[in-house]
Amino acid sequence: MFRKYLIYSYLFLFPGYLVAQTSETRYSLPDTLSLKESIHIGLENNRNYQKALLDEDKAKFQRNEIRGAGLPQLSAYGNYNNFVDVFPQAIPGGGFFGGDPEDINVIAFGVPQSLKAGLQLNQLIFSNSYLIGLKAAKTGEEFYRLLAQQSEENVIHEISMNYLSTIQLHLQRENLLSNLDQLSGLEKILKAQYENDLARKVDWNRVQVNLTSIRSELENLDIAIYQREGYLKLVMGIPVGTPIQLDRSIASFHPSLDSFEVRDLNIQDRRDIQILEVQEKLYDYELKNIKAGHQPQLVGFADWNKNAFATEFDFMQGSKVWYQGFLVGLKLEIPIFDGMQTKYKAAQSRVKSQQLQLDRSLAIDAAELEYQSALNNYYSSKSTLKSLEGNLALAQDILRETSLLYKEGLSPLTDLLEAEATQRQAQANYNNQLIQVRIAQLEILNSSGRIKSLIQ
Repeated sequence: MFRKYLIYSYLFLFPGYLVAQTSETRYSLPDTLSLKESIHIGLENNRNYQKALLDEDKAKFQRNEIRGAGLPQLSAYGNYNNFVDVFPQAIPGGGFFGGDPEDINVIAFGVPQSLKAGLQLNQLIFSNSYLIGLKAAKTGEEFYRLLAQQSEENVIHEISMNYLSTIQLHLQRENLLSNLDQLSGLEKILKAQYENDLARKVDWNRVQVNLTSIRSELENLDIAIYQREGYLKLVMGIPVGTPIQLDRSIASFHPSLDSFEVRDLNIQDRRDIQILEVQEKLYDYELKNIKAGHQPQLVGFADWNKNAFATEFDFMQGSKVWYQGFLVGLKLEIPIFDGMQTKYKAAQSRVKSQQLQLDRSLAIDAAELEYQSALNNYYSSKSTLKSLEGNLALAQDILRETSLLYKEGLSPLTDLLEAEATQRQAQANYNNQLIQVRIAQLEILNSSGRIKSLIQ
């Protein structure tokens, strides 16, 4: 009977468990996802960016760890000795022990059993290496903060690029669907005309061939859209199965396309240059720390303990006498010669610093080239867009006129199909170029270190 009730309980509870699991994995998104919203979602969920933030937290903990080395270090200890044979000591004869002065007396000093427990305190009083380490830890914290900001910018750039690329594919699909509708209508008309001996079969076949080509393009395009959207979701950190609807108005021509502000490049705005400069500071602290290895270090210490001695293990007896010991002192360490290790460590550090200078110089040149290339691409893309806009208008006029002539029987089907193909290609070129202008704007922002303006 108990088993029966257990099965009933399981059947009632299990659907609720499934619902709970489904609600946890479901991701709520706006009906139409803008670029800015996509970036915000990505910054909340992108794994690489989250790892960079954790590295920043780890740097803070490392700084606190180094700071802790300068605080008092307190430890407890215990020591039990059982001398099965008490260590012998040799002393000359005569005197208190008697015997001939030339003789050697061997005596066992001490007792077989001893127990010691105490507290030991160490305090760093002076260490230049420690002070340099604190400064280096603070700079290291800044280094990881910049790396996190660079990771943030990389996420913004990657989401933006994939967002625009996905919209570009969707625009191509819309263009193909529009042409598919037109050709499907024409195919139905030609089929009816052919069945009534008003049209040639070859004309009907030509339209069917074009329809098959467009459907094949649509199938390939659907696969490409699925893959591109999947990668966009991956970068955003949301489940791949989450349906998304992107805002395609970003691909339309509106004033923001022409009102884009182009600024002069300020190399200090680039995160990679900032990282190299902070890394240069870290190498400087490394060199100073190596040199500090030749400087004195002063440590204070104290030791308080209790000692007990016995011939047998009877330390737990309440009558046992415990002897107290207390010690304070200073320890000064002055390095004198380390086999030239410090000298060659310092030489290696200087070489790394020189290499970093070359890396920084190369990075500056590469940044300037990247920015100039982005500018050239932007202006070239805008010029091409204006040309394609006129070309699209012309192709639409040709298609409209050819359609009228074909309906009036003054133009052959081949002219209509050619006009349709030309208009389709002109529309695709125009849509692609609109996206290329947006991508060129994105590359200008990225190369000038201003890509975060997309979410401000």
